[in-house]
Amino acid sequence: MLLILVSFSGILNAQTVLTSTDKKNILIGEQFQYKVEATYPENRYSIQGFNVPDSFSHFEVINRGKPDSSINNGMITWVQVITLTSFDSGINVIPSFTINFYPITNDTATSLGTDTLPIMVSYSPLDSTKTFHDIKTIIGVKDEWPLWKWIAAGICLLLLIGLIIFLVRYLRKKKSVSDAFSSRLTPFDEAMKSLQQLIEERLLENNDVKQFHTRLSDIFRRYISRKTNTNLLNQTSAEILLLLQENRLSKENVSQVASALRMSDAVKFAKYHPPVVESEAGFQSIQQVIKQINEPSTIENSK
Repeated sequence: MLLILVSFSGILNAQTVLTSTDKKNILIGEQFQYKVEATYPENRYSIQGFNVPDSFSHFEVINRGKPDSSINNGMITWVQVITLTSFDSGINVIPSFTINFYPITNDTATSLGTDTLPIMVSYSPLDSTKTFHDIKTIIGVKDEWPLWKWIAAGICLLLLIGLIIFLVRYLRKKKSVSDAFSSRLTPFDEAMKSLQQLIEERLLENNDVKQFHTRLSDIFRRYISRKTNTNLLNQTSAEILLLLQENRLSKENVSQVASALRMSDAVKFAKYHPPVVESEAGFQSIQQVIKQINEPSTIENSK
């Protein structure tokens, strides 16, 4: 039987989201079931997909179960079970994900978030039944250096040289990354200019949805990279959202960015084709959050 960790996420227009896992304590690499159940009125809303990245917040997706639904007394119950695992010890938290309820009639679209769920990840306990070896007596040390010590010293010297080479290349690469984000424009002005150019290219009108969302995501990632002086272009959406939360960005703005970035991920990797109005809403969210971040003391530059 599933251990219900969170029983209720919210009620809005008779819509609910229930989140649970079958385990709350796992060993490193052990798999467990993450279940999301949404309930909403029949013939009024529909769920077109539930986006969970392949890797997020110390968790890895092993298998995505096929969504299932049933109808009872005019209410549709939508269920999806996802198999997860983790290879990082400690208390790891499954973050909140957004479920979008799209109206079938002229009602307003609704988004509800799943609640966060803590999972304790630990190593296998020590087997106390095994025997231990006795403490050996002290062995006298000879004065001369045996051959193996010279070999070990040579290996250590080679390792030291390799470490020096690695550090030199790393520092050069870090400098080149810093140069890649250099610009005469401020991060905010560059982002606003790029967003304006994106609109002027009319990609949505030409049905180039994937290019539109790819550009939109890249503009925001470059802005945050320059703002924090950190290369975040190859970071996952979940890692970027975690950075925004750690830097005092409001929950409302983090939620806006989460919806826009996850929509972009769904378009790029799951071939999701959102309505034009939804793509435009994602654009507005990114633009609004960039303006909010530009306010003094919203996100401090990393030194």
